[in-house]
Amino acid sequence: MRTNFRYLGLFAFMALAITACKKDEPEETGPDCSVYHYGTVKINFDLLNGTAPYSLTDQLTDSAGHAVVFDQVRFYVSGIHLADDGGTEVAHFEDKVLLVDAANSSNTYTLGDVNSQHIHMVTFDLGLDSVTNHADPTTAEAPLNDATMHWGWNPAAGYKFLVLEGRVDDDGDGTVDANDPTFVYHVATDALLRSDEVHVHQDLGDCSTLTMMVGVDVAQLAAVTDMLTNNDTHTSNNMDLAIRLMDALVNAIDEE
Repeated sequence: MRTNFRYLGLFAFMALAITACKKDEPEETGPDCSVYHYGTVKINFDLLNGTAPYSLTDQLTDSAGHAVVFDQVRFYVSGIHLADDGGTEVAHFEDKVLLVDAANSSNTYTLGDVNSQHIHMVTFDLGLDSVTNHADPTTAEAPLNDATMHWGWNPAAGYKFLVLEGRVDDDGDGTVDANDPTFVYHVATDALLRSDEVHVHQDLGDCSTLTMMVGVDVAQLAAVTDMLTNNDTHTSNNMDLAIRLMDALVNAIDEE
């Protein structure tokens, strides 16, 4: 028994020594941002009702004056590029795909580290490039693994670039309730990929974080059509409306 206690004491001492050595080891860190002159860039998609913050409970107005309420407002953003005052690309984030969702508490996303400089403009795609659009969602990483944003019953169509769903007032009382009819807009296909740009006009300093603010006026999406009489597009069955919705999304986006 004495021998066993002696070995136990030795093991305890060795364990404490190893723990102490680990505590003394410095934590791994990346390159010094003050030496290599870089900062972090984020992008925030701020959903708005005109100039006010937007909420899914907000009542909006369609092109015919009907009251509407969205249950879902979701769209993909990809192909993000940053440019300087001369239009020269200074950074790109082709590996970043964002799913902007009005149900999120925040739509702020970290893009990555960029050399310290003046950022003049950010450009991005609304939707997905053809290769990504036709990849297998069951093996994809978030947010491309979201089955509700993919045409599961018709995989050749790829992902839904824009989803708008909700209800529209049909009795003229100016209020949307659970008895009012629904509308469903699912916009997809490679041909409807759109590009947009927003001016940033901010400097990224060493070791700082720059959040590029992008406003999205959801009220403009509601005003595209008479949602009572034109209450459905799954793209191919109402291509005209699908095109108008994607173009409206481009127009609804601006810098804050």
